[in-house]
Amino acid sequence: MISSATRELALLHARELLRDRRYFYFALFFPFGMMGIFLTIGALAPKNSGAPDFMQLVIPMALFLAVTSTALTVTTGPLANLRTKGTLRLLGTTPVGRARLVFTHMFARLVMAACQALALLALAFALGKVDAGRLPVLFGITLLGLALFGGIGYLIGGRLSSPDAATNVGTLIQLLSLFLSGLTFPLHLMPTAVADVLALLPTTFFADLMTTQMSGAQPYHPAWLSVLVVSASAAAAVYAAVRTFRWDQGEAG
Repeated sequence: MISSATRELALLHARELLRDRRYFYFALFFPFGMMGIFLTIGALAPKNSGAPDFMQLVIPMALFLAVTSTALTVTTGPLANLRTKGTLRLLGTTPVGRARLVFTHMFARLVMAACQALALLALAFALGKVDAGRLPVLFGITLLGLALFGGIGYLIGGRLSSPDAATNVGTLIQLLSLFLSGLTFPLHLMPTAVADVLALLPTTFFADLMTTQMSGAQPYHPAWLSVLVVSASAAAAVYAAVRTFRWDQGEAG
């Protein structure tokens, strides 16, 4: 049963998320804006025989951006900002504990990402881009990816003291993982040596897992292997984030 202290702390973090409009609104609407751009590009692009179907990657890319924006953009900078203000130092003097702080802080982000995913999937279904039977699987994959990138986000925000530095690092990871995961440039179109290296990244396994649910897509790995790798990587990232979390700027590493 959830204690009243845990519930109040989760609500506190939710209010903090909503107040930080600079991060919140960008992360909330960015995936939808990019989805619209992707759909427009796909509709206007000439349909060449034998060319890869760009439209099959639009929904995975939008979901990928929703996950990474929530797990990185509205996590790394705001968490570092709490450390800069001394809020985390005060919480460190209470019985909250690192694990409870991380998980209550993550709860509001989980709700946000889940709502984004549901809205994106509803749009995809309405536009005829995803079959109804694949929607629950894609939603589950999205939550699994949130655990992976959430762990990474808390690793960054849990260590850095500068909100701007934390945000910049999170943005860099978001962009690199998007462009090197096979969503923007499919792995099977890259040189074999490059594709084999990129295919080993956990973020690539997550992107590849989403493509297994798109008709006509060419996943690089079997679904069971992707689930295993992403789950193990997420557990390792969350564990490392909790263990290395710093309450204060001057706390020893």
